[in-house]
Amino acid sequence: MEEYKCAFSNTLVTNQFGCEKGEPVTRRGGPDVACTSDEAHQRCERLFQRMKQTALPAFGVEDDLLSMPHSVLVKIQFGGLLGLQRRLGDGTSDPDTVKDIDRLVGQAVGKYGGLDAIPCPAFVEDMTSYKLKRRR
Repeated sequence: MEEYKCAFSNTLVTNQFGCEKGEPVTRRGGPDVACTSDEAHQRCERLFQRMKQTALPAFGVEDDLLSMPHSVLVKIQFGGLLGLQRRLGDGTSDPDTVKDIDRLVGQAVGKYGGLDAIPCPAFVEDMTSYKLKRRR
């Protein structure tokens, strides 16, 4: 089986979010999450890239791993998924967690008719205003 790094791994490593397709792994750098589905991985990766391209100007940073703070990527992952969940608004979800990222992305694709139709600019404020949890 091919091992794909989850596009939203920061959310899963904290155990605040869940994903049916995510599988915990240990890498040289510490805990990580691998996606068990090629299709789900490609879908989530494309969505994350769209979120990132939409949000980076609002953060005032460029897409450069040497100069971009890691916290910006984490805020895009957490805030983007929470914003997407809020936008889909089923009313039964906990506003601070996502139980199944794969299901959420699938619902969004179904509602909007494809990944490219998901309105990422609608959750830029969710990404920029997301507050990172402090380490203990």
